[in-house]
Amino acid sequence: MAVGSAAAGSAGGRRPQPQLDLQFLRRFGKIQAILFPRWSSQNVLMFLSLLGIALLEQLVIYQVGLIPSQYYGVLGSKDFSGFKTLTTIAVILIVLNSTLKSLDQFICNLMYVSWRKTLTEYLHGYYFQGQVYYTLNVLREDIDNPDQRISQDVERFCRQLSSMASKLIISPFALGYYTYQ
Repeated sequence: MAVGSAAAGSAGGRRPQPQLDLQFLRRFGKIQAILFPRWSSQNVLMFLSLLGIALLEQLVIYQVGLIPSQYYGVLGSKDFSGFKTLTTIAVILIVLNSTLKSLDQFICNLMYVSWRKTLTEYLHGYYFQGQVYYTLNVLREDIDNPDQRISQDVERFCRQLSSMASKLIISPFALGYYTYQ
């Protein structure tokens, strides 16, 4: 019954569309302050580790990209020992790249779990403070299962943020480096 009334209420009234505005940036900043409370926190250390891994991964990818130009030099001279050396280097770089990608994903998953725990505990702390729990569950009929909604929304947010973290970290560095080149 609460779902039907919530659906009817949202269909009748206009809801504002999400926007990338100053209010969004303020809210996102507050969430970041919760996820990264101090420089020595576990989340900051994982984020810095991810930054190092992502930069190293990009360096290895760049080196892999240089292999074809080195290969044509070896191919033209028909140097078999140079070919073996180049193949060995390529295999090492490919194994190193796959290891770094796995480590990147592992750290992103660790950050997801840590962020989810931190944010859920923070929001549930506010939810169970004072009369909020009672007000939302008894007096507000338009909101059903607020504690479950908090958990699900936090899970989705943290999953998306952790999946984007590596790409967001490396993009400015890659852009700057390739612009410099």
